[in-house]
Amino acid sequence: MLPCPTGQSLAYADMQHLSQTLAISVGTALLAGGCTLVSVQPAFEEVRNSTQRAQLQACSGLFVRVDRAISRAGVKDTQAVRIAGFPYLRLNRFLASFRDEVTSDAAFDAWLDRLQRLGEQGYNVELRNLPQAQAIDLKHSLPGDIAEDRDLSTILRDCGARLRHHQFAEPATRARLRKVVRAPTEYTNWRRAFGLYPITALPVEKCIARWHRITQDKYARPLDALPIEGELVSYVPPADFTPLTAEAIRAVLRRSARNALGIPEPSVADKERLFATFAPVWQVDVATNDDRIGAPTWFAHGESKPSIDTARPTVYRHISHTRVGSDVLLQLNYIVWFPARPRTSVFDTLGGHLDGITWRVTLSRDGHPLLHDSIHNCGCYHMFFPSAKLRPRKHANGPGAPMRESMLIPQTAPQSTDSFGRLTLRIAHRTHYIERVLTPNTTYGRVVTYAWDNYDNLRSLSLVHGGRRSLFRQDGVVPGTKRRERFYLWPMGIPHPGEMRQWGHHATAFVGHRHFDDPYLLEDAFEFNDQE
Repeated sequence: MLPCPTGQSLAYADMQHLSQTLAISVGTALLAGGCTLVSVQPAFEEVRNSTQRAQLQACSGLFVRVDRAISRAGVKDTQAVRIAGFPYLRLNRFLASFRDEVTSDAAFDAWLDRLQRLGEQGYNVELRNLPQAQAIDLKHSLPGDIAEDRDLSTILRDCGARLRHHQFAEPATRARLRKVVRAPTEYTNWRRAFGLYPITALPVEKCIARWHRITQDKYARPLDALPIEGELVSYVPPADFTPLTAEAIRAVLRRSARNALGIPEPSVADKERLFATFAPVWQVDVATNDDRIGAPTWFAHGESKPSIDTARPTVYRHISHTRVGSDVLLQLNYIVWFPARPRTSVFDTLGGHLDGITWRVTLSRDGHPLLHDSIHNCGCYHMFFPSAKLRPRKHANGPGAPMRESMLIPQTAPQSTDSFGRLTLRIAHRTHYIERVLTPNTTYGRVVTYAWDNYDNLRSLSLVHGGRRSLFRQDGVVPGTKRRERFYLWPMGIPHPGEMRQWGHHATAFVGHRHFDDPYLLEDAFEFNDQE
């Protein structure tokens, strides 16, 4: 039997790995589990022009050489997944959802553009993180017709364009790409198979239900009844932009979705103003330094774990999307990091190095917040705060179907009053649980202004003594953030329960199957309230 962990929760959510049946083999699990696909070098014998054939072969060989150097150096980035046979393309769950819908030439080309952009971003990160000596060796090893006086990122981008032009000149290539494109998953079947998941999931489900009840009870208390262990410190956004009106937000969303896939992709300036408009205030009960928001930092390549510089309170921002019917909706993600969730005793299985929260705002087409939800950066503690426009679907709320974890909805999102869209998040000492979502006219206590940063910068951090290094390992996990809960939760299919994770690696349910970046998560969990 799996014991309920001490404290108030079970570390509800970090998952990775699923299987709907116990009898699936390890081989099948690897295929279905979103394993990283390596480049496959295509043949070019059919190209009659010898110069063109040589260029294509050189480009294909370049990707093989670069991938080998990246793998040898241990700097592979897995925020997006490589696609077999198409080394210049990468994939995420959102783009995978368009696989069978891009039937027109314009839609297919727009889809390819975005897959290629993910590939270029991934290689840019990996090449920046490649140690200088290995980068020089790689450049010197390239053939003369490739090793021009250009940086490797530019050469790879040009080679990717050349390979794409050649490969997709053949219509059959479209069907071949669709065949290999599958949404990656963080769930591994074999762990659940060996862990007797259908049996061991039952006590886990009970522990999760218990934590849900405890959380609901806490949210039912008056705000004044919430304990304060230290002092309330409110981390507020910089006053760089005037918040947008609802009409201005609608205009941004309309003009940013004028592409063949209808994906809202705001300009840099519009993104800045959207992020500023909906930026939360993080009201933290600060009792120790571990409760202070900071910036992840590496000092050297050989360090076993990163640190959090609390002298630089920083909120990292990231754009994502969800799908509801024929609409694609924009999501604004705000991510903070704490130095630790300190253990209370030797029996505390949930504490450990580093902690953090991701707060997400999903905007409707009319420019209003449709849903707020949050996770800790392990994928843990997924909570939903819907607007009055949504109600949970029956199968998603409360005990639900067998082997399907119910959603935690501790409160509906309050209507912002002082500034459009901005809310205050009350954060507990030590556990860093979100204890309440409040309107911005809440008493702030001591105020600290945080700085903005791009979440993708965490994929390549400057080292104090030179060089660069990702915050994340090649498996998408932050080094040094192990939790002891891994010893009893592995039967749920989780290789590293409780450890901090990179975007794209957040599974958020122990029982069943749920990813934070699932493009159909909102549609699957909620329906529109007809009375609104």
